[in-house]
Amino acid sequence: MALPAHLAARFSPALARALRVGGNRSQDEGARDGFGFGIAELDEALPDRGLQRGGVIELSLAEGAPGTSLSLGLVHHLQAERERAGQTVPWAAFLDPGGTLHAPGVVAAGVRLDRLLVVRPSLEALSRTAIRLAHSPAFELVVVDTLGVPGASHEVALRDWPRLVRRLALEVDGSNRSVVLLTSASSPRSLPLPVAQRLEIARPALNRLMVRLAKDRQGRITAPRSVAFGKGQPRTHELRHDKTG
Repeated sequence: MALPAHLAARFSPALARALRVGGNRSQDEGARDGFGFGIAELDEALPDRGLQRGGVIELSLAEGAPGTSLSLGLVHHLQAERERAGQTVPWAAFLDPGGTLHAPGVVAAGVRLDRLLVVRPSLEALSRTAIRLAHSPAFELVVVDTLGVPGASHEVALRDWPRLVRRLALEVDGSNRSVVLLTSASSPRSLPLPVAQRLEIARPALNRLMVRLAKDRQGRITAPRSVAFGKGQPRTHELRHDKTG
């Protein structure tokens, strides 16, 4: 399922080249079991020191949980690790139907703007746009924001999303690519989404997160764990440097 030509024509030359040659080849280089948020204590709390690759992951967010910041951390950490290794920086896509992604915030998160595609589809086009991006080998990470920010005017109904999640899973299964869904923990749904991994996140205090791995395709469920969050927290690569001397 190729992206329509009239859309591809709007992309930057670098992204257009990636789409033509079948994606960023670096997605198979330097892969590890999990890809992290870049927050040392949070990544260390997860079984793979990060989220699983090759599947659909749900970040189920309680009110006030920093979903946008965490997802941008995933993008930044993925890009930064490849850049430090001297490899090609991978592309990521962020689906922002509410138009709430703030460009200065993306820059402040350290995300490479020349390797980030932001798409703002209508709610009616969100599902098919997500499938197209998940299908494309150009994007190693696709983030789908179904909630935006507190007070945002859009609301994505998740009642019919189990079928969509299965379609997305088929697109990335067996690959090194992942889809991350940002969902509201309070959003009504007929059944839990059939994701490969679900991380439940609350923010009981400004500088703390409560994190629980509620679903994992390998059955590694964890109890809620409090982790530090905010400025001054060590990044994952800093922690590794300390451990290796």
